[in-house]
Formats: sequence, C-alpha cells, structure tokens
Amino acid sequence: MRRLITAIIVWLGAALVSGPAVAAETFRVAIVDRFYPPVNGFASEEDRDQHTWLYGMLDLDDDEFKEPYYHGDIVRLIASDPRFIFLQYPLSGQGHPMADILRNLRVMQARQATMPVDALILSWESSTLVSAFDVPLNLGRVRHYKDIVRQWGDQYPEWRYTYEIILALEALVSDGVMVFTISGNGGRGMVNTFSFAEGVRTVGSIERELQHFIADNPFVDMRTRAAYQLTRVDNLAGEVLGYDIDGDGCVDIPLSKLTARNGRDTDYPRHYWKTLKGSSFAAPAALKGLLLEGQANSC
Repeated sequence: MRRLITAIIVWLGAALVSGPAVAAETFRVAIVDRFYPPVNGFASEEDRDQHTWLYGMLDLDDDEFKEPYYHGDIVRLIASDPRFIFLQYPLSGQGHPMADILRNLRVMQARQATMPVDALILSWESSTLVSAFDVPLNLGRVRHYKDIVRQWGDQYPEWRYTYEIILALEALVSDGVMVFTISGNGGRGMVNTFSFAEGVRTVGSIERELQHFIADNPFVDMRTRAAYQLTRVDNLAGEVLGYDIDGDGCVDIPLSKLTARNGRDTDYPRHYWKTLKGSSFAAPAALKGLLLEGQANSC
C-alpha cells in the first residue's frame, strides 16, 4: 500500500510539473481581416456570388465561382498549426476599413484581461511615399514620423484612423502581445505607416523577384516567404483530396470546400495557375516561424 501511495504521489507531481509545459505550447493568435462569410451574411444567393467574386482569392475548380476563402482565411491557413488557437476579428465591410480595424483593436485590448491573445496578425497597410518623410528613413526619427501622421489626421479621416491604429498597436505591445504587420505591397518607394508603431514586427519578402513589388525599408524587421503556389494533394489511390498552400503536403483546402458548379467533372490542376504573393502572406509565415522556432508540424 505504501508503495502504491508513493507511486500516486510521484504521478501527481509529474502531472503538475508537465502541465505548464503543455500549456506553453499553445498560442492564442488574433487575426484582424476580412473572412468568409461576412459579418452580416448574405441577403441572397446573388449577393453571395457577387460578394465572393469581389473578395474571394481563388477559383481552384475553374467554374467561374470563387471558393469561400477571403484574404483573412488565406492568412489563417498559412499560419495554421495545431498549437495555435485563432481568434478572428472580422472587418464588417460596412464602412471605412481603417475604422473597422481600429474598432477591432480596441475590442481586443479591452478583452485582454478576460480573453488575452499572445500574438496578432494585421496583414493590412496604410502606406504612403517614403519621400513624405525623411529620405532615407531613420529609425531614430520614428516619433517625428508618427507626429506627421497625426498632423495629417487633423485634415483627413483615413490618416486619423491610421494614427489611432498605431497607438492601439503600441498599447497591445505594452500588454505583451507580439504584433506582426506587413511592409506593404507598393514597392520600395512606399512605407506602411503601421510599422511606425514601436514594438511591432514588420515583415517583408525574401524573394528577389518580388523586390519591385513588396516594400523594403529600415522599418522592416523580418523577411520571409511571401509567394505561395497551391499544389494538389492526392491519396495513394490517386484520388484528389484538396490543395496544399505552404508545401508541407497537408490538405489546407479540402475538395469539399470547392464550389464545383460547372456541372462537369473537373480536371483539377496539379498546380493552381495563380501564385498567391504579397507581404500579407509573409506576416503569418513569420509569426509561425518565430513562435514555433522550426518545430515540425504533422497533418
């Protein structure tokens, strides 16, 4: 009996020690973006088709109806890992997107005490010409640059939103949130002013062929993969299972999610013709790489 009691005590001690380690492997990741379906749903089938055609990212089955994946859905898929718990903060699409972003950031900050997040992906930009500031940009002048944005906000609502977003991002960083934003897709002559938020991680591209497209400046902290070509995944019998986005061999978009409205058998291409590219897709990859530190994932 004494031996049994000792064994139970040892088991309980091991459980108490191992508990926090398991919890530490799980991260709550917030994404502020546009997701399918929209917040208010669809008024009709026609409304759904129009909305999906406007915001959908892919037509994998070539039936002229885009699949139910919007920008935020793709960002989430690239970041996806069993150790991540995603909290989606959707843009309503009912007003100015910058106002929507700001509202979501404020809600997120208010919830930190009860529903905290470890990291945030904001794959949006509020960019302008680098020449609007010092040339070349100087990290030591960031407060001056933020003050310029604040002054623009006195005249233009979109810049007022931008300045408030910068402050909201800094507040989240102060709360211990790892914030990832993007360098922007306007080329080397542009800067995403969200990157002026102190403590954020601004992500650019490692692909040389995208240097003309994706912004790069002293405020870019990280550079990683920004281009993705979807590859078909088959089972051992040669049956199509779906598509893999990030090249890990896992099905990210299952066949059941495709619209397939053309009324005929679809010859699903081995590689989807459209390459997804942009710093929007570098940010989730950077978050995944940094938080998981190269740990392998299984399907």
